[in-house]
Amino acid sequence: MSAEPSRAPPAPCFRLLLIEDSAIAASVVQSHLDAVPWQRAELAHAETLAAGLARVNEGWDVVLLDLSLPDGEGIEVVERVRAVDPHVPIVVLTGHDDVRLAERALGASVQDYLVKRGLDADTLWRAIRYAVSRQQLLTQLARAMAEARENEANLHQLIARSADGVIVLDPSGTVLFANPAAESLLGDGRPVAGRGCPAALCAGETSLEIGGQQVVIDVRWVDVDWQGRPSRMALLRDVTGRRRAEELRSRLERSERLAAVGQLAAGVAHEINNPLAYVVANLELLAREVRRLADKGVATEHLAQPLADARHGAARVVDIVGDLGVFARAEANEAIGPTDVNAVIESALNIVHPQMKHRARVVRELASVAPVSGAEGRLTQVFVNLLINAAQSIREGRVADNVVEVRTRDQGREVVAEIVDSGCGVPEEHMHRLFEPFFTTKRAGEGTGLGLAICRNIVESCGGTIGVSSEAGVGTCVRVRLPAWASAELTPRRVPPAPARDEGPARRARILIVDDEPLLLSALRGLLEASHEVVCARSGREAQRALRLDANFDVVLCDIVMQEGTGIELHEWLEAELPALVDRVLFMTGGGTSEVSRRFLSAHGGRVLPKPIDPAELLRRIDALLEESAAEPERM
Repeated sequence: MSAEPSRAPPAPCFRLLLIEDSAIAASVVQSHLDAVPWQRAELAHAETLAAGLARVNEGWDVVLLDLSLPDGEGIEVVERVRAVDPHVPIVVLTGHDDVRLAERALGASVQDYLVKRGLDADTLWRAIRYAVSRQQLLTQLARAMAEARENEANLHQLIARSADGVIVLDPSGTVLFANPAAESLLGDGRPVAGRGCPAALCAGETSLEIGGQQVVIDVRWVDVDWQGRPSRMALLRDVTGRRRAEELRSRLERSERLAAVGQLAAGVAHEINNPLAYVVANLELLAREVRRLADKGVATEHLAQPLADARHGAARVVDIVGDLGVFARAEANEAIGPTDVNAVIESALNIVHPQMKHRARVVRELASVAPVSGAEGRLTQVFVNLLINAAQSIREGRVADNVVEVRTRDQGREVVAEIVDSGCGVPEEHMHRLFEPFFTTKRAGEGTGLGLAICRNIVESCGGTIGVSSEAGVGTCVRVRLPAWASAELTPRRVPPAPARDEGPARRARILIVDDEPLLLSALRGLLEASHEVVCARSGREAQRALRLDANFDVVLCDIVMQEGTGIELHEWLEAELPALVDRVLFMTGGGTSEVSRRFLSAHGGRVLPKPIDPAELLRRIDALLEESAAEPERM
C-alpha cells in the first residue's frame, strides 16, 4: 500500500478592503483575485470614502484604495485613511498614470501604486503579498524598537541605581554621562558630565585624592555605542575598604614574620654572645700576658698589632649583635621615651653595612642633638628601611662615584634626621604615591611596597613627620622630624669592651661562677683567679649543691639560661635558703630569653651584665658589690 503524498499547507486567506466607486473596477479586481487558484482572499467593497473609513479599523490585511472618489480626491484620500489607522497597508489603485502623484503617494507611506489600465492578476497579488510582508516587517521592527527603548530605559535605571560608578566618554575624552555613584566618587560638588575625564582613570586600579582622602578605584573600560555614537564606558568600583583590609592583613602577616625573625635573631644573638663572651675574655687574658711579658723585658711588639686587631674585630661583632638585638626586639607597643637618634642611626648603619659597602660611601654629619621622643627599636626599623632604600637606589660596583649622607641637627623643638643618596631618584609622577601601601618603584623581589608606609606609621606614632624630595637621575632626600624630649636622661648605650685595669681589686673575694658553657667558665676563671678565689658550677643545681656545702661567697656570677636549673630558679632558692646571698648575685645574659626571663631581668636591671662581658666592667661591678658588702654588718 503506497503512502499518501504529503499535502502542502493551505495558503493564507487575506482580508482585503477595496474602496472604489466603480462597480466595474471592483468586478475586475475580484476577477484578478480569483484568477490565481492557490491564493485566497476575502474582499469587501466600499463605494465611497466615507463608507470605507467606517470599516478601515476592522483589521484588514490590505486596503486597496482608489484616489478618485466622489467624496475624496488624491493624496487627501490616503491621509484620511491613515488618520483612522496609521498602520494598515495601503495599495493605491488609480486610473491616473501620474509619476508625480505616485511619488507623493509613496511618500505618504503607501505600500504600492498600481495603474488600473494594464493591471493583471499576478501584479495585483504580488503587490498584496509584498504589502503584507513589508507591514509585518515594520510591525516587528516597531516592536523591536519599542523593546530596545524599554531595555535602554531599564538599563539607564539599573545604571542610575548601581552602587558602582559608570561614566561614558566621547572619543575626545569628554564625559557624556555619569551615574550618581560616579558623581559621588569623582565629583567635587560640580556635575561630572561635560568635563574631561581624570587622566588617572587608566585601566586596572588607580588611586585618587578625593575630598582630602586617598581613594583606591578599580577601573574597567569597554567600547560601547552610546546614543548612536561610538563611545567608551568605564565601570568604577571603590575598593578602598578592601585594599585597607588587605593592607591590615599584610601588615599582620609582616608583623608575624618580623616577630618570628625577631625570635630567631634573639636566639642567634644568644648563641653568638656565649662563644663571643669567652673570645673577649680570652683576648683580655692574652693582653694581660703580653703586658706581663713586656714588663719582664720580653719582646712583644710583634704581638701588639695582631692582638689589637683581634680585639677590634671582637668589639665590632659585639656591636653588630647588639644592634641586631635592638632591631629584633622592636614591638608595636614599645614604650615611647627619650632616645638618642644618633645612636639609633649608628645601629642602623651597622645593620645595613653589608648592603651599603659595595654601593656607596657613607658620610656622617651627626650633630650633638637633643634626645627625641621615640622607641629605640622601632626607630631603628625606620632608619634601616630608609638606608636600605638608599642603598638599593644605587647600582653596585661604583662606590667611589656615589655617596649616602646621613645628617642630624636640632631645629627648634625638633630634631631633623636626613638621609640623602645619589641614586636613581623617583620620577615626579610617582612622588604622590610613595607612602601608599603596596606601591613600589623597585624591581620584583626587592620590596613589597610596605617599607615607607610602615616608616610613616612609626614616625607618626612618635609624634613626628616624614617627607621625601627627589629628582629622577639625581637622587633622593628623606627627612624625618622627631619632637625633642623635654628633659631626658638617656640610658647609656653599650660601649665596646675596653682593656681591663691592671690595678688590684678592692679586696680578695670568694666568687661562685655559674654557667653551662665550659669555655666561658674557663675564660672567666682566668680573668678573676689572679685577684680572687673562684669556684665554678656548670648548672643551677650544681651551684645549689656547692652552696649547701659552703655558702661563704662574696659574689655569685650567674647565667640566666641553663639546661639544668636556671638562674631564676637559683635566685628563688637563695631567697628561701640563703637570703643573705640574694643581693650579691650578678646575672649574665646573652639575650634570647623568654618573656618570664625578660621580666625578671627588668626587675633586677641594676645587677645584669650583658654577654659578651666587658672584662673591665665585670671587675668594676665585682668591686662595687664588695664595697657594698663591706659596708654591711659582718655575715652570720
